[in-house]
Amino acid sequence: MALRIRKRDLKPYVMQWLNNKLQLGLGIGKILYMANSGSEFEANLLDNGVPTSEIFTGIEAAEDALTSAKNDVILLTPGVYSATPAMTWDKSNCHVLGLSPDVIGYNPCYFTHTADQDVWWTVSGANNTFHNVRFQHGGTSATNAHAMELTGSSNRFYYCHFDGPETTTEAAISGYDLVKISEEYQNFSKCLFGNPWNAMTDVSALLGFTGNKNATSFFKDCIFQKNCGATTNLFIHTYQSLNGGSHIHFNNCSFQNLGTSTPQYAVDGYGLNTNNAMMTFKDCDFCGVTDVVAATYEAYVWFTGGSVFRTSALVNGLGINPDVS
Repeated sequence: MALRIRKRDLKPYVMQWLNNKLQLGLGIGKILYMANSGSEFEANLLDNGVPTSEIFTGIEAAEDALTSAKNDVILLTPGVYSATPAMTWDKSNCHVLGLSPDVIGYNPCYFTHTADQDVWWTVSGANNTFHNVRFQHGGTSATNAHAMELTGSSNRFYYCHFDGPETTTEAAISGYDLVKISEEYQNFSKCLFGNPWNAMTDVSALLGFTGNKNATSFFKDCIFQKNCGATTNLFIHTYQSLNGGSHIHFNNCSFQNLGTSTPQYAVDGYGLNTNNAMMTFKDCDFCGVTDVVAATYEAYVWFTGGSVFRTSALVNGLGINPDVS
């Protein structure tokens, strides 16, 4: 039997639950919902007294209904939602929470797309939270080069899955960056980047750092997973335009190559060297790469703890080599 709460009791119940999940204190604004039309989740919301004006089937309309700086929240029920065409999230201090257990990867609350564009999601707003959301990126066009670009500051991602590339077409794009960061103080915790399905066969990465602004970001307990089909593959790409004040931190993260080729480097340090930016890896593991970064750029990368597995076949912890020089 579906849980039923009288209409007058629903919002306080949800707000109490949201306080624990999003840690926003008493500052929560309006609460909206997303549910596929005709789904059991939509029926349950209606049965519990949620008006149809607060239930949306598309992320564009739901985001338009939010008000910046009010801590408005979208609660995303399990389902697949198409974000087409390109999505621009320009609201600030607004939040999306998937209604599912906290899981690292393959969350049942997710967005996909059918149109082709260079950047699928652009988050230009600041101080937003995305929790328990999966972004499934890829179609059939070589124009799909970036799943998300962060141009607004201080956004937070918890238990999110940046799932791509989904097809061999995107996997072959030179310059592909699954997530591109060009603004400061992005936070990621317990997120999964990539997937093992399609071999990436050119100069491509899961993370790209660029822009003339500070791109300082923090990653904790995250997994970076890709199928490397060429030695030129990267996990992290730093662009020449990267601001020199950037300091990018990785804490207890795992970088896993599940492909048949062993990339020469996990990190392209070109942008670090050009602008004196810094990158720190604390207690991080790299599997299936020859080295973390080229010797030329080692002065800009700090590696403390963790291990480097020289080939992807060494998945059982044997052959550990902490030397990243």
